[in-house]
Amino acid sequence: MICPYCRTENRPGAVKCAACASWMVEYPPIREWHRAREGKAIAGVCRGLANRFGVPVAALRLAFVLSLLLGGGGLVLYVALWIAMPLPPAAALATAPPPGPPGPPAEPVPPPAAA
Repeated sequence: MICPYCRTENRPGAVKCAACASWMVEYPPIREWHRAREGKAIAGVCRGLANRFGVPVAALRLAFVLSLLLGGGGLVLYVALWIAMPLPPAAALATAPPPGPPGPPAEPVPPPAAA
């Protein structure tokens, strides 16, 4: 697949150019604005922002800590995002059906024989 902007060859089915990072599809994929339920440290704000914008979560966490140490603006922003960002619906997380009944029970271990 050839990028329409920089004319470099990309792997078949690619949606983003490896050379210039431009979208090679009609519409870029929509990423939802949600806090994370899994992989979160406090409220899932940094993980949610990392998922939304495609940046490393460690970089966002470091930025919040540095802004907290350099004036406290990070705390205000974090709390505001905590309030503003919704949690994802629980139905979106259920990708696999619930596990079936457990396997057969283990056989009981006989008590030691008295001597």
